[in-house]
Amino acid sequence: MANESNPFKAALEQQEGEFDNPFRREMPNLTKQQQTRTVADLQLVKEDVLQRVPKVADLTVRDLNDLAAEFSGIPTKNPKVAELSLEDIQDIESVFFEFKVAAGRDLAQLGRNDLAAVDVSCCCCTPCCCCAATDMSETA
Repeated sequence: MANESNPFKAALEQQEGEFDNPFRREMPNLTKQQQTRTVADLQLVKEDVLQRVPKVADLTVRDLNDLAAEFSGIPTKNPKVAELSLEDIQDIESVFFEFKVAAGRDLAQLGRNDLAAVDVSCCCCTPCCCCAATDMSETA
């Protein structure tokens, strides 16, 4: 056994020109890409709406998930969430409310037999817990 060589190492040495390292291929991290999208990236509402609420526009999906967790009593230690004011939380609700109204209008224009789906999720669940938790309307 002392004179035997590692066949895997030999195979890697033979293929070095073909692969830098076949066990460490650089692949995009799709979860990270999804979690780092901002509210602005989601394009839920017109850009002028987001320009009025830049703090909300810069929140990421992860930030919204952390906000939902904080509303559930789970501390996240996310500094962006900790810095949100009540007005910011109301702005989050208004952005998602505008999207929901626009989606409702689109659905109302469809015929009764038309298939329709509203496929958007900013958080880990649909309907968005964060949005439901931040409903600041007087009827809530």
